[in-house]
Amino acid sequence: MTTGTNNSSAQWRIDFDAEVVFSNGGALQTQGFRLDIPGDDIADGELGELLVRHLGLLMVGSTKITRRDLLQEPHKGSRNTGSAGSGRTTADLTGPATRAAWPTGPGTAAPGLAGLVDLPVVLLRLLGAGQPVADRLALAPFDLTGHAVVVQSGRAAGPYLTEDAVDLLAEQGAVLVATDSRLGDGPTAAALAAAGLPALTGLTGLEALPATGVRLHAVPFPGPDNSLIRVYGVTDDQH
Repeated sequence: MTTGTNNSSAQWRIDFDAEVVFSNGGALQTQGFRLDIPGDDIADGELGELLVRHLGLLMVGSTKITRRDLLQEPHKGSRNTGSAGSGRTTADLTGPATRAAWPTGPGTAAPGLAGLVDLPVVLLRLLGAGQPVADRLALAPFDLTGHAVVVQSGRAAGPYLTEDAVDLLAEQGAVLVATDSRLGDGPTAAALAAAGLPALTGLTGLEALPATGVRLHAVPFPGPDNSLIRVYGVTDDQH
């Protein structure tokens, strides 16, 4: 695949309209579709291939791009559109407002999950959304089992998951939730507590994380306050 210069300090997406014609009849049209791209530009033919891979389409005869706009914005985790990385990187996500809320009550783990947290990440970016709160459908494309679900809402306070989304996390076996939104007593916090899911809130620097291939590391600070925690995002060179 031929792309433009890959600037590691910037990520690019493309907003486009397209028509996909199938070799066995029928066609699919997209309007205002957005995909991550591995460089800072992409040719129409390569963009058509990227769309086919992203959607997992079979028996495609041809693709036609009818409109396109390049956008410099963080990757959102488009499937099958990534490129190889270069080495291990660690991003410190701990900010002044970073706190942990551990579930308590019958059947829940001991507060603080004693020791190191090391989990694969599902990264959900809500930047640019009219309402930066994720519902079930926003989480439906992801394998949530055994993962830390990191929600970048782009705001300091307010709900970041609906109660239905929290129910899906519990159903699918997610291990914890992390977000840049601060700890609060609203419906999201109550739903997470009822579901027995720990929450790490008030994170910073989530824009530095690649869309895929990240592991979340977290370790509590020494002392009696088990809400104080240090959080890192670690990406290996397989990304």
